[in-house]
Amino acid sequence: MANYVRYQLGEGLELLVETDGPAGGIAKASVGDAIVDAKQKFEDALEGIKYSAILMRRKLEDLRSDEVDVRFGLKTTGELGNFAVGKVGVEVNYEVTLKWSRPRRATGRRSSQAALGSLH
Repeated sequence: MANYVRYQLGEGLELLVETDGPAGGIAKASVGDAIVDAKQKFEDALEGIKYSAILMRRKLEDLRSDEVDVRFGLKTTGELGNFAVGKVGVEVNYEVTLKWSRPRRATGRRSSQAALGSLH
């Protein structure tokens, strides 16, 4: 039997996300399936993930790496419809990759001339 959390997306659209745990407030989708309505909007469930990604980027920028690639999985948990960070590739609902690079500095005579030109 599959368990799902249902998110209302607006404009009459909804999203079902499979979850491990038994659903409270069960509604049958088909024989053996159980659906529970999320207690929050989909975008609200992602706010914590967004904020944690912003904090992660701020801290990792201190490393002064030329490029950073962070991967993690998101898994819907329980009837509230919260997202938990899970191991990538191990039964997660979403795999997220965040990647950013340090801007390259212009080098050589040409960039010096361009810089001087912008001062005028």
